[in-house]
This record gives sequence, C-alpha cells and structure tokens, in this order.
Amino acid sequence: MIGLDIRVKNEYSNYLYKIFNGIDFLNYVWQINTDDFLYLDDGNKKEDFFKSNVLSVGEFFKSISRDSYYMIFTDIKAYHIGNDCSEIKTFKDFLESNCELALLCTDSTFIEFYCKDKDILEKVYNNCMNNSFEHVKYVTIEEALERNLIAWEVRWISYSSNL
Repeated sequence: MIGLDIRVKNEYSNYLYKIFNGIDFLNYVWQINTDDFLYLDDGNKKEDFFKSNVLSVGEFFKSISRDSYYMIFTDIKAYHIGNDCSEIKTFKDFLESNCELALLCTDSTFIEFYCKDKDILEKVYNNCMNNSFEHVKYVTIEEALERNLIAWEVRWISYSSNL
C-alpha cells in the first residue's frame, strides 16, 4: 500500500488536523502548491490559510489546527528538511522524488494521500477511521500509477466508481 483515497463531508471542519493528528513530522518541510481554503478569523472570512508556499512543521500545524475551515482545493507535499522540493505532477514523479508524502484535496470532499512511510500511512488510515470519514480505502502502487498528483488535475470521477 502506498496511499489512501478518502472522502469527507462537504462542510467546515479541521480535516487536515484530524488526518495528521499524532504524527511526528518534526523533520519535514511542507510545500504548499495549491491553497484554496476559507476560514473565519474574528468573525471575518479569510482566504490566506497558509502564510507561505513553504512552511516549517510549526507553521503548518498552526494553520491546520484551526477550529474549523473549509478546504476546497489543496496540494501539499512534504520533504525531509534539507532535501530539495521538486515539481511533482504524476505518481511516478512522486516515487522518483525526495517527496515523502503528498496530500491532494479536490472539490472539498475528495482527498488523496500518498506516503512512502508505511507507519505514517497506517496512522493516517486509523485517524480517518477513528474520525468516521465517509470513505477510506487503501491504494496500491498499481492503482496509483496513472494518477496525476496536482490538485487541479486530480480525476475525482475515479472516486465515485470506487465507492
């Protein structure tokens, strides 16, 4: 197994926090390629969810730990500190890169999560199950080989055929 197909409700929540809760990512830097979120700050709607395109673990977790936000599209990649961030468009690019994990969300409800560390993958799976997400399914390398890893290009139609 290399990833997860996840489906969540189309609503305000803190899904990223629920997904990553309890996972030690101290040695990672987070590359934010797409950032389309809405959240409330002092009663005002805001759209600047992540303050930068590259975040330390502290900055990343501060953002995802907000009480509630509406995730529309996002493309997040994580690399070990010191490794170069590279452009990843396909699953094959992911496998051949220094990227350790990728999370894509499209249309507010469809999430793809890929991770090279089996322990983290299992922890994320358990987090999703414990939070009663609508759909959580492991993805094999063979299933992922034809996928794009850019949030705007994710083929969410494949999810409906797997439900």
